[in-house]
Amino acid sequence: MSGEDTAEIMDTFREGLADKTTVFLAPASVSSERLIYFYIQSILENDDQKHIIWLCLKNSRDKVIANFRDYGMEIEDHLDRMWFIDIEDPSKEKKENTLYYSSQTDYMKIGSHTSKLFSEMPGSTMVIDDLNILSKDNLQVVENFLEYIMSNVHQQEGSAVSMLNKGVAGEKEGTLASFFDVVIEISDTGEMHVEMGLKSLDVKYVVEKGKINLYYIQKKIKKERLNILIVDDEPDIPDLLKLSLKDEPYDFLVAYNGKDAIEIAREKIPDLILLDIMMPDMDGYEVVETLKKERDTRDIAIIMITAKTKVDDKLKGMELGIDDYISKPFDKREVNARIKMVMKRFGWKPPEEKE
Repeated sequence: MSGEDTAEIMDTFREGLADKTTVFLAPASVSSERLIYFYIQSILENDDQKHIIWLCLKNSRDKVIANFRDYGMEIEDHLDRMWFIDIEDPSKEKKENTLYYSSQTDYMKIGSHTSKLFSEMPGSTMVIDDLNILSKDNLQVVENFLEYIMSNVHQQEGSAVSMLNKGVAGEKEGTLASFFDVVIEISDTGEMHVEMGLKSLDVKYVVEKGKINLYYIQKKIKKERLNILIVDDEPDIPDLLKLSLKDEPYDFLVAYNGKDAIEIAREKIPDLILLDIMMPDMDGYEVVETLKKERDTRDIAIIMITAKTKVDDKLKGMELGIDDYISKPFDKREVNARIKMVMKRFGWKPPEEKE
């Protein structure tokens, strides 16, 4: 499962971050550097038109290439699409696909090289290998530098990625992070929540036997009001539910058949679906099966409300991945209690239970 999750998550990262500037904000105990290398390797292996521009602030060109090898990532076949901006060492031979600057504060030369490379290779991905290095310099100077770099990235329809350790930059942390479109915060347990436009992703990042694995984790619902989709082909049922739950912190969407339910779920991504089983076009089981196959909808909580009361019917729903089952006719107090019970498992707390 981890291999399937990792490949799918990296596909989502590449698609969602393709035209974004992104910073991984992580505790020092979490190796976000390895994750950036993994992300760049994924780009090189899956997009043969993409070039990488690597700004070497922390590691030299040779060290970067060695790190890929140490992390078990092969990039030898892709080095012709990698360009490096590195500190010049007069005692060493100059390398191919490398432009040089004099020191970590030689911002004019770095900026000039960045502009040149992006104009020659528009759409490239730039790696600023460690923002912690920049945090040691004068904030205004660094702000001007990052503003210039990011303007080049956006003007040439490129992307950029960097890393920053929490707490290292002190008061400068928020300012440095503000130059990026996407801030991926990584917890000390390796959990990441990523917002990429209309898409969001909750992921667990683990290094196992030297290999990176990414796992989907259940999204935690932190908002006060739930968005609930009611699906029933009898119009009276949604009306009754909305009326009986009107004083609760719920907002409602309604679908009167299975196909509409799937379309609304895909578009609106509700927090919970109250789903009837017996519908004419496609039954509730088919709706669940469809939603559970799709990444964006498979984690939506589902409670089935139905007149089918046989054990086999309930087991079928449970096997498909529903979260609870309510039999018709129902009591509004039971419906409300089950909604709250299910959603607490998703990290949601009703307003009255919050401190």
